Amino acid sequence: MACDVDLEGLLGHSKSYLNRALLAFVLGMPLMFPAVARAQGLTRDQTDAVSKKAASPEEQSTWRRKFAGSFAELSTYAGSGTFYSTGYRDPYVSSALFVRPTYDVGTRFKISANARLYFETEFTKSDLPNGRRFTPYDIWLWLAIKNLHTFESSRVRLGGVLRAVVPISYESRYAHLLTAGGVGLNLSRSTEFGANVPSEQRWTLLVSVASVFTKNVNASDLRGASPGDSSGCRAYVSAGLATTSLAGPSGSESDRCGGPVNTNFSVTSNGMLALSRGPWSATVLLLISNAYRYSVPLDSNASINASDLGRTDSTWGIVSLGYSLSDHVALSAGLSSSQPALDGRYQHLRFPFVDLSGGANANNFTQAFVSLNGTL
Repeated sequence: MACDVDLEGLLGHSKSYLNRALLAFVLGMPLMFPAVARAQGLTRDQTDAVSKKAASPEEQSTWRRKFAGSFAELSTYAGSGTFYSTGYRDPYVSSALFVRPTYDVGTRFKISANARLYFETEFTKSDLPNGRRFTPYDIWLWLAIKNLHTFESSRVRLGGVLRAVVPISYESRYAHLLTAGGVGLNLSRSTEFGANVPSEQRWTLLVSVASVFTKNVNASDLRGASPGDSSGCRAYVSAGLATTSLAGPSGSESDRCGGPVNTNFSVTSNGMLALSRGPWSATVLLLISNAYRYSVPLDSNASINASDLGRTDSTWGIVSLGYSLSDHVALSAGLSSSQPALDGRYQHLRFPFVDLSGGANANNFTQAFVSLNGTL
């Protein structure tokens, strides 16, 4: 079905949305401007692959060295359904606060302890039956092993991650999630171009691939208080969940609605390209998630070829542009598109970075975002 863009309506609604978003930014300023924050751009590099400026003398205290890399970000998202006036549409505007404290454990493997704290508030009308707009995401705790090994000839660095999940979200409550554990590996390489020019004029390209295996522990194989219950689920996920770190966790199945049967285990793989020069940086990130459900008995009317083990495949593409205002603060903007890997007929792959076709506008698979962030 064709959709028309409602510019006049969008401008009218945008005043309310912008006022609320501005208020959220103002309230979040103390978190976004830590005293000695150092912006690292959109890569949130946990592998030390991106070169950094030398720390000033006042940054040499023990606690500041130990917590270097701690990160905070305030973002505003607008789903694609917000920009249409006809056809399949569903306005969606929200702001999210992400905080990632990091503690440098040390050792020759460059191990750090990290946590994910993430909260989101929707400004538009909620689609949930209870009308809830505020969403806390699960707390994640993980160890990032930044340098398991460096291959001398190729300068490729091997890293790892060990993750534990503390379920506090509404989604995890409806999924009866007790906890989840993850383990993963990543490879990264940084290349600098322009050896004969000043450092601020050089181009730096960071390439990374990673994969994380996650095992969920649920009190029940089925979601909700009754079969088909989804009143505690959210279909939308924020881009910040995917870009929290290069080596650390990304978004997971427990962050959104997952159908009537809970996820038993999943494998999330991603690849990232990050190009930077001076204060500018551009990032392309693609995640592929393969989630496997718990095995449940087949219905008596099911096809003879039916399987009792469900599987969900999804993709998540993010394209973003960042600008460092100073050594303390950075801005970023881009597009995030999280959707099923296949189209509605399960015949063709969806384009992973933008999906504006048919009901995708009502699903808000694609979202535009702007962010303000700071890093110690």
